This record gives sequence, C-alpha cells and structure tokens, in this order.
Amino acid sequence: MQTGVGKIFALGDKEFELFREIVYRESGINLTEKKKSLVQARLMRRLRELCLADYGMYYAFLQKNYQDEIVHLINCITTNKTEFFRESNHFDYLRTVILPEFERAGKRRLRIWCAGCSTGEEPYSIAITVLEYFGDRRLPDVKMLANDIDTQVLRTAQEGIYPYEAVAVMGEGLLRKYFLRGKGDFNGLYRVKDGVKEMISFRRLNLLTEHFPMKGTFDVIFCRNVIIYFDKASQQKLFHQFYRYLTDDGYLILGHSEALTGHGELFRFRGKSIYGKAVCSSEN
Repeated sequence: MQTGVGKIFALGDKEFELFREIVYRESGINLTEKKKSLVQARLMRRLRELCLADYGMYYAFLQKNYQDEIVHLINCITTNKTEFFRESNHFDYLRTVILPEFERAGKRRLRIWCAGCSTGEEPYSIAITVLEYFGDRRLPDVKMLANDIDTQVLRTAQEGIYPYEAVAVMGEGLLRKYFLRGKGDFNGLYRVKDGVKEMISFRRLNLLTEHFPMKGTFDVIFCRNVIIYFDKASQQKLFHQFYRYLTDDGYLILGHSEALTGHGELFRFRGKSIYGKAVCSSEN
C-alpha cells in the first residue's frame, strides 16, 4: 500500500489484539476477528494523518498521548449509519401511542434520551415528531439528551446542516417548517431551525461508563442500532442502566435488528423492537 508516508504494513494479529482490547475497554465495542480488515482500513487514515509508517508506531503514539488520542481512535472505529425517520414505525408509535399516553396522563414535562445519536438525524426526527403531534396546542416542557461517543459526528449533529439528499425524505412541507434553505455558497444545504435545536442537548458519552452524569429519568429512550456492537455482558449492563433511567411508564426503543431477549424481568414487549418498563420487576 503506497501512501504519502511510504508503505504502511498490514495490521498484525498482535497489534489488532492490542487495539481490540483498548476499544472494548473504552467503548464496549466488541471487535471480532472478522473486523480486522475494517480496523486496518479505518486506522490507516489516522496513520497517514500522523505520518506514521506502521500500526506498532501508532500504538506507541497512542500510549504516549492517550487522553487526546483515544478520542481519535474511537472516532475511527465507530460506524455511523443513520438517516431522517429511519425505521419509521418507531416515529409512528411515538406519535400514535406514546405521546397520547403522555398527554392523557396530564404530564407537562417530557424527557427523551437519544443514546447513540450519530450525526443528528434521529434526535431531530424525534423533535419534529413531537412538534407535529402538538401542533398549535401548548407544547409541554420538552428536553432531549442526545449523545454519542464519536466527537466528529456530534459536531455535525450540533451544526444541524444537511444536504438536500439527506432531508428530502421529509417532503417540502416539513422542510419549510423546520429547516432553513441555504442560498449562494450554501445552495443545496438545509439547516435545522433554532426552535428545533433548542430542544436538544448534544453531549459526548460512553454508554458503558460506570456512572452516567444525568440526574433525572426519561420518558422515552431511543437506543437504535447501537447494542449490536456490544457483547452480551455489555448489553446486560446497559439494559440495567436503561431500566434505572426510565420512568415507570417509560419506553425503550431499539433498532429493528436488536432485541431484549432474556431481559423479560426488566421490560415488556410492546411492538417491533419497542419495550415498556416492567415496573414490578427486580433489577437483580
């Protein structure tokens, strides 16, 4: 492989295992042997940026600059695939079941956690769904926490600027209502309006950290297409955390390819990858 810094040698088994252990410890992402070629390709870009010739040199660099470089390593490894209103039945369920239940209960405070928000399409889709549901009626006190471990995608989410191809799925009505259309040098780009942005706080968070900084509970937790990268032990730890941070009538929404198999004491199945908290359950 010829690069601007000369030949970068292939990632060896020893180096792969070292990076695998670090990534698992820092993020909970379980990199199997099948992911070795992916890790090699992702890290190669970082080696080029640092003008390093091999993965052993990068490992040594990481050890010397751990606090700063570990963020770049995790950014390289994480996969961020998302789109507006992806797996649309979840937004339909939020609009037709969860929000009406919330309103009938007379609540005026709605808290939502989007765990693993990537570049922001999911939390903005949630916010738009809430705004559309309440329409001209009085909006409750709505706040959403959106987190990711990847600082690069969080910057994109905070900016809230997307090409037309990304937002076209919503149609012209929603675009005019919730986005500003770019002109001149920004032609073809759409920026989320401040009224939508103000509902969301974007923060970096490792979902497998021992202690979360949040003090309150959430009515709905979206954690879609995230746990598929965790092993069973990490998933179990995270599900117990979600249980603690859900209100008694709260909902946990996973991705279509994910399930809460073996955790029936914590949650009750409500629909396709949608679960309600089992309020009489034991956490042990």
